[in-house]
Amino acid sequence: MQSAPLFLALRYLRPTRSFISVITVISMLGVMLGVGVLVFVMSVFSGWQREFRQMLIGFEPHAMVQPMSSRDEGPKADWRELRKTLAAHPDVVSAVPVAEGVVVVENEGNLQGVNVIGMTDDADNGLLQKLTKHIKEGSFDLKGDTIILTDKFAREIGAKIGDTLVVHAADSVNQFIQQVREIPEDTEEKKRAEALDNVTVLSKDLKLVATLRADTAGQRGYVPLHVAQEFFNLESGVSGIELELKQPDAAEGIMQAIYQSGTLPETWGYRTWDQQHGMMLESVENQRTMMWFLLLFIMLVAAICVMNTTITVTVKKRREIGILTALGTRAWQIIAIFVSQAGIVALVGVAAGLAGGFFFLSIRNVLREQIAGLTGRDIFPQDIYFLSSIPAHTNLSDLLFICSTAVALCLVAALVPAWFAARVDPAVALRDGG
Repeated sequence: MQSAPLFLALRYLRPTRSFISVITVISMLGVMLGVGVLVFVMSVFSGWQREFRQMLIGFEPHAMVQPMSSRDEGPKADWRELRKTLAAHPDVVSAVPVAEGVVVVENEGNLQGVNVIGMTDDADNGLLQKLTKHIKEGSFDLKGDTIILTDKFAREIGAKIGDTLVVHAADSVNQFIQQVREIPEDTEEKKRAEALDNVTVLSKDLKLVATLRADTAGQRGYVPLHVAQEFFNLESGVSGIELELKQPDAAEGIMQAIYQSGTLPETWGYRTWDQQHGMMLESVENQRTMMWFLLLFIMLVAAICVMNTTITVTVKKRREIGILTALGTRAWQIIAIFVSQAGIVALVGVAAGLAGGFFFLSIRNVLREQIAGLTGRDIFPQDIYFLSSIPAHTNLSDLLFICSTAVALCLVAALVPAWFAARVDPAVALRDGG
């Protein structure tokens, strides 16, 4: 009798031209859809989260230590000595002085602002070494008056390698606008022209020597340190010291230890790559959690379909249940018949869902192109997600959770009607079934 419940469950699932077969197939399709969608969506979310983190580590400074006070407040700490101290730390790969800020780039009348980092091209510059991997065209030359931009930014202003671009300091541009607004509108034309002549903008001609891939290197530009110091009025100072760490994933813990050890002066603070992009990373995790709950409803609908199938089968097989009960079959064996049936439906649906989910994952970028061609809309825009293709990464833990949840919901859904079926009085069942 141990294999009897499974034997009867398989017998009841045997394809026949009946309503039971139709709703059984619908139940399987429901489970397949729920599992397939969950596998696809969770894999894409996990892949994007993983690729985005790796992309940030691949071009962002792992950590930046910066003076918290302005240049006019209190005594200045010697950044050169601080750099040596930080470079000697066992968790630090390199410590590079940088000047960071915003400039306005002009080319053939096209003006656009961009955040730039000024640095030297020393051999121990860890940031430069990892940025060179993202070069699309040209060479990472930080000698002389040069500038490096992303391919997207260069395309937007119509610039190409070898072009000389006029770069304006953003602060001086703002000051220029303010001074122009202060000139009264009713001023005589000659006096107005003289006043405008006295308004100057700090500008330099910089040669575009390289472009970086915007989809892997972010949106930032790079200039030599001396150029950035001039633009940001730092003289011989810097706006911070960039650190490359041996374990970038542990950046917060490493920097916290450095800060608590007293290595950093009181007037200096720090920021890490994950702090700077924490909102985006947290947003992705929140979206992933919300998708779990939303897609779980598909699984619940599939489980309800399985419950309806079990209810229908127990009603149609009421006479047989009565006969089995009259022959001495125990209640748990009756329950096992219909729970086994639901389990088989769930397992077949899970297997089909996994196959379908992985199939669509394999053609995800082809589907993206086809949908974009049909609708004119990109479902995975690079400006929002920072990646040129849809990533995917499937975690084994996610797969186990999805599959076990699907099977568990189906078994629980079938348990209720199966329990009621097992409590049927044999005499009543035989009479009604007859």
